[in-house]
Amino acid sequence: MLVASSLVLPAQASENPVASAATAGASTPSAPSAPSAPTLGDGDDTVDELALHEAHIAQQAATAAEPIPGDAVARQAAAKRAELDAVIVDDGFAAAAVAPFYAGNLISGANFNNGSAMTEAEIQAFLKRMVGTCATSSCLANLKMNTPTRTWSFGTCATYRGGTAESAARIIYKVQRACNLSAKVILVTLQKEQSLLTDPAPTAGVLRKAMGYGCPDTAACDSTYYGFFNQVFAAARQLTWYGNPGGSFTWLKVGQPNHILFHPDSARCGGSSVTIRNAATAALYYYTPYQPNSAALANLYGTGDACSSYGNRNFWRMYNDWFGDPRVSTAIPITRMSGEDRFATAAAISKRSYPNPGVPVVYIASGLDFADALAAAPAAAHQGGPLLLTTKWTVPSATLAELKRLAPRQIVISGGGGAIGGAVASALAAIAPTVRVGGADRFETSRLLADHAFDSAAAAYLATGHDFPDGLSAGAAAGALDVPVVLVDGRAGQLDAATFATLGALNVPEVRIAGGTSVVSAGIASSLTAASLVVKRYGGADRYATSVALNRAAFGMRANVFMATGALFPDALSGAAAAGAAGDPLYLARPNCVPSPVRSALMAHGATSLTLLGGPGALNDGVAYLRLC
Repeated sequence: MLVASSLVLPAQASENPVASAATAGASTPSAPSAPSAPTLGDGDDTVDELALHEAHIAQQAATAAEPIPGDAVARQAAAKRAELDAVIVDDGFAAAAVAPFYAGNLISGANFNNGSAMTEAEIQAFLKRMVGTCATSSCLANLKMNTPTRTWSFGTCATYRGGTAESAARIIYKVQRACNLSAKVILVTLQKEQSLLTDPAPTAGVLRKAMGYGCPDTAACDSTYYGFFNQVFAAARQLTWYGNPGGSFTWLKVGQPNHILFHPDSARCGGSSVTIRNAATAALYYYTPYQPNSAALANLYGTGDACSSYGNRNFWRMYNDWFGDPRVSTAIPITRMSGEDRFATAAAISKRSYPNPGVPVVYIASGLDFADALAAAPAAAHQGGPLLLTTKWTVPSATLAELKRLAPRQIVISGGGGAIGGAVASALAAIAPTVRVGGADRFETSRLLADHAFDSAAAAYLATGHDFPDGLSAGAAAGALDVPVVLVDGRAGQLDAATFATLGALNVPEVRIAGGTSVVSAGIASSLTAASLVVKRYGGADRYATSVALNRAAFGMRANVFMATGALFPDALSGAAAAGAAGDPLYLARPNCVPSPVRSALMAHGATSLTLLGGPGALNDGVAYLRLC
């Protein structure tokens, strides 16, 4: 009986062992006879993995010819969603037809084994989006249930720590983390097996076999795997176990031809040879051992013929529609701007941002300290040129070569003689007319750069001159908005007179403070307010959250987003100028992962590409995959 939305369902579980005999007549259609499997312990449970696999394959055989699985209500809702997906392209989904189907490569390992693919909040928002309006508390966007602490690992999943009134989104997220299996894979499987994402009122029977795991339509599920939680965790364990090199599932050979059936009726429908490209694709064929035939592929959102099977077609189509090509190995397409060192990286960023020579200006700043470059970045973006780096006494070869390629009409040296020496100034002057903009310290240099580049400004950013992170994101935002960044002594009790004079000379009506009161004091903000300036502060719990706050205020939807390490400054200095010139936000990440606020904000921008600043030593593949910290 369906009750109010406050209902909390207990996890249905049993300590009974899995039955050793599969459903009558069940077999593994695409597999040769499997070797005897060891019995794997699970606390009080013992599991014969191959017998369980046979029971699961019996269920897959029973539903193979259903293009839309689930009960009548689920099928109707899923059919409506499929019809809309086939014709609507502006709702955030892309048509699957844009990427050709290849039976041997259904999904990349990076997309399959990604324990950070989605946050809990992203999963919940996705569930709401897919169903539209829930009719009952059993709808996945509403579902809550108590969950047990359980170790069902086969050696591939960590222990799931149970909780009270956990949402479906939380269960999916925690299983993703425990098994290192993408939540996207889990979501797609829930839909392909029972149309649960689009079902506004799933029945208890549908939830009982949510992932179609060990639950044939022709017989009752083994009670060990009853219920939403048990289904999600057990199926995730099984999907990851299929790729375990020490396991018993070895008859599908990665990198070699394998005979994959089109339909359970092998005598009538046959199959074809498929070279499976990776273990993730093999796992999907172990789970659903049929490939779509040409008739099923010719009508992606409908039915094929009597020999059509739809499970893996639907997996591939749904993943494509919802998340993009499952074979792409990064979360979104990336471009990496990098070189052998910070100077070569700056040159690489310049080449990508300014492919044609004859730029109006190039700004030069020290690559050995961050301060002058923070203020130079928005100035360079405003005047239409890149920012390159140098040492104090010599111009690095990468910088020199890029300057000659750019053939600028002017070079602006950012910083005094203490930062960039006379020998460097002379070498630069031999390339193009050169002007030095530098003061007695970093604070004066930033003020002079603002005066040099801007006649007036609708706003100005203030950032601490004692550290670099907040100034990086502020520099990109300032460059996009055509306003300066001015460095201040954030520890001072009030704003200094010289900075007030600069703001007044530029007729700045609004000041945006980068960072919380620990980096730019409340006294500085108060003194600005007392001077009748509009003051807005953008700060967060750390440098990563501050970059989110700065970008949220400055940018709307953007196709591209820049990402730089928040641990070191060199690679990001020139990147701030490039991001500002492109009108794109610059976020900070850790070297091997993306903090949750940054990842969520990046997705909220609707980004379809990501530009990484620096090589793998600065931002490794964990950032490219948007792996959560």
